[in-house]
Amino acid sequence: MLNEQTSESRLDWRLLALGLLALNIAAGFAFLFTEPVIETETVDIPPLEAGVNQPQLVSEIVTLATIEPTGPSCYTIGPLPTLLAQQRGEERLGPFVSDLRLRQTTADHDRGWWVYLPASSRSEALQLTRQLAEADVEDYYVVAGGDMENSVSVGLYQEIDNARNRQSRIRSLGFDAQMEVRRESVPQFWIDYRVEPGEDPPWRFILRASPGAQRMTIPCFRENDDDPGFAES
Repeated sequence: MLNEQTSESRLDWRLLALGLLALNIAAGFAFLFTEPVIETETVDIPPLEAGVNQPQLVSEIVTLATIEPTGPSCYTIGPLPTLLAQQRGEERLGPFVSDLRLRQTTADHDRGWWVYLPASSRSEALQLTRQLAEADVEDYYVVAGGDMENSVSVGLYQEIDNARNRQSRIRSLGFDAQMEVRRESVPQFWIDYRVEPGEDPPWRFILRASPGAQRMTIPCFRENDDDPGFAES
């Protein structure tokens, strides 16, 4: 009899322990899958004072950045290679711009390599030409003016290797042949023009017809103003 009571008592404790374990597991699942409620405090933000810059949305900034200018804009196109190219550009732009001005500048341009014999006087230069003829050298002439007056030219070349070969050959004949870059001052032609908002002149056609020319922004000029407002090269 005592053994039966002891067995029943042990069974009751086991059932109680299993019940408590089940309750703990259920409470754990409820805690994991239930979002906690977080209380937030509402704070009233006072309006900005007058005169303080208001923040702008990105869309507003983009809209402001794409607004067309309200005043005139001025540009220059060049350098154009010839006077004819400048005249044709003037004809294209004239009907579409509010003002137009033509300019011309000069620039030093490398035109290849020059091989020559230096001489201090006209008589010395003529003596050199006689010696060149006796050595069966062709294609020479005496420079008649400028900084290199009385020099005897023996060749103009686009490629430096050809110039060096000519210099070596003339030196092998006993002449003091020199070589230097050949530079010339060449004219450059420009078109300055002013456009009002909404005007769209066909300037791209001028650039296509004159490779190397560019369109650049310049300070706006007044009518009959010869000063372009920027340094010329």
